[in-house]
Amino acid sequence: MKRIVKLVAGAMVLACVANTAVAQEDPTATPPLFGTPSFAVLPSFLTSCVISCDAEASNTDFNARFQTVIPTRSPWFALVGGLQWGPASDEAHGPIGFFGPIIPLVPINNATGGWLGLSVDPLLVITGAGGDGMDFVLEGAAVLNFGAMMMKDMPFWSGLAAFFLIDQNITTESGEDSFNPVLIYGLAIPIAP
Repeated sequence: MKRIVKLVAGAMVLACVANTAVAQEDPTATPPLFGTPSFAVLPSFLTSCVISCDAEASNTDFNARFQTVIPTRSPWFALVGGLQWGPASDEAHGPIGFFGPIIPLVPINNATGGWLGLSVDPLLVITGAGGDGMDFVLEGAAVLNFGAMMMKDMPFWSGLAAFFLIDQNITTESGEDSFNPVLIYGLAIPIAP
């Protein structure tokens, strides 16, 4: 499985570089399949055990999240990858890697004039040492793009956004709660385009 993941990641990088190089050579060429990646740091909080657990079992910790989004030619599809961990507490989660597609709900996003972005993100999540290995997680994302709407003329600040994610592990083992999502919420701060 690790070889397949590495192969897919390598192919995506090569396709992005090749498409960008072709577009630079010929100004009349169709837009490249992949656009310029954007990088962001997302200081946030992660709350676990919020629905089908006892109130005492619920836990909220600081979550450091870094992600890259690679847009595509289609408004209905983008790619995301990144890392997150809970560095503030020994009881918080360890390093987690994630990658997969972003599937925006374009009609809703257009209806709000760009203020609100909603998407469904099927992600492959890889946990670090002491974790479960690989899991398939279905993520629902809501992003309030207040920077793009209120600070358009300020290059850095125009990318600020508030986000709310609900992550449900689809690959739960038998005997575990079937619906016990994790909530992640905070600010998205761009660090490069």
